[in-house]
Amino acid sequence: MNNRDKKWQICHFMLMIGILCSMVNIHVLYCKASGSSLKRPDGVMSTAVYDQIAVSWEPVAGAQGYEVYEGVWQSDRTDYSVVEDVKVTKCIRTKCDKGRTYYYYVRAYALDQTGHRIYGANSKTVSTTVPIQGQSTIRNFLLTALAPMGSTMYVWGGGWNRADTGAGKETRQIGTCPRWRKFAKNKKARYNYRDYRYQIHNGLDCSGYVGWCVYNIRNVEDNRKGYVYAASKQAEKFADMGWGTYVERQKVTDYRAGDVMSSTCSCCGHVYIVIGQCKDGSVVLLHSSPAGVQISGTATPEGKVKSEAYQLAQHYMKKYYRSWYRRYPNVGRGTSYLTHYAQMRWKTVGEDIILSDPDGYQNMDASSILKDLYKE
Repeated sequence: MNNRDKKWQICHFMLMIGILCSMVNIHVLYCKASGSSLKRPDGVMSTAVYDQIAVSWEPVAGAQGYEVYEGVWQSDRTDYSVVEDVKVTKCIRTKCDKGRTYYYYVRAYALDQTGHRIYGANSKTVSTTVPIQGQSTIRNFLLTALAPMGSTMYVWGGGWNRADTGAGKETRQIGTCPRWRKFAKNKKARYNYRDYRYQIHNGLDCSGYVGWCVYNIRNVEDNRKGYVYAASKQAEKFADMGWGTYVERQKVTDYRAGDVMSSTCSCCGHVYIVIGQCKDGSVVLLHSSPAGVQISGTATPEGKVKSEAYQLAQHYMKKYYRSWYRRYPNVGRGTSYLTHYAQMRWKTVGEDIILSDPDGYQNMDASSILKDLYKE
C-alpha cells in the first residue's frame, strides 16, 4: 500500500468518525429538545372555591408548556379533554357546575426541531367538588392539606413573613412551593429542624401549614390576605372571624373532620387539623411537626400508644409516602394532643359559611374518611 492509499484511508476513517459524532450530537440535542426526558409534574392540586377551580402544579425542568386535562364522570367512566394549554404552572377554571366533581391531570411538553410536541408522563389525577353552599367543602380542605404530605420539611418560622408578624409569600400562594420539595429531597433520617431555624422559604411550621391550607380553600389567586397566626391563637382567630364555633380545651368532647386544634397550654405551642376520630377515642390528624408535614395518630384517652389512629397513620404514611416513612417512621402522638388543645369546628350549614360538608365527613370515623380521600 503506497502513501497515497494510506492517506486516503486515514481521511476516510476520520470522515466516518466525524459523521458518527455529528449523529450522536444530533441525537442528544433531539432528545433534549423533544422532551423525551421530561418528568411528570409533581404537586398537582385542584381546589374548588365557589364556582371556580384552581389547578396548580410544580414546574418540570425542560418543559415549554403544559396541557391540563379535565374529566367529569359520565355514566360508567370519566371522559377527559384538554381544557388549558399554558406556559405557567397554574390555571383557573370558571363557571363550574355546583355539586359536580371534576378530575384533573397535567402533562408537560417540549418542542422538537420540527415544532412537534413531545410529551412527558401524565401527573397523578386529582379531584375536587364544587360546593353547592359555602366557599368550599370539608373534603376539599382535607385534600388540600394532603398535598404537601411527605415532601415538606418542618422549618421553624416556615410560612411566616420575614418580620415574623404573619403570612409569608409561600402561604399566600395557590399550590405547593417547589422549593419545599427541593429542600426536602435529600434530607436524611437525622434531620434536625434546629439547624434550619427561620429558613422561612424552605418549609412550613405548624401554623404556617394550617394557614397555607386555609388560604388555598378560600382563594384562587396569589397574594391575598393570609391566615398565619400564632399556633395557640389560630383556632380562636378563625372562630372570631365567624367560621365556626370555639371550644376551650377543658370542654372538648369529640373530634370531627376539619377541626382546627390549637394548644392553649404553656408547653405545646402547636396546631393541627383533624381527619377524624376512631372508635377507641384516638384521633388521626394532619400537621407540620418535626420532621415535616405528615399524618399522625394519637394515643387513646387511656394512654394506649398503638391505638387505632396510630395504626391508620402508620398504614397510610407507609403505603403512600414510602420514602418519607422509611426516614421518619414516628407517627404516634401522646394524650396531650387530646387534652391540651382548644377546638374550632367549622360551621357547615346556614348563611355565610366557609365550608359545607356534602360528603358527610363530620359524621364519619377516621378510617372511612381516609378510605374516601385515598379512593381505597
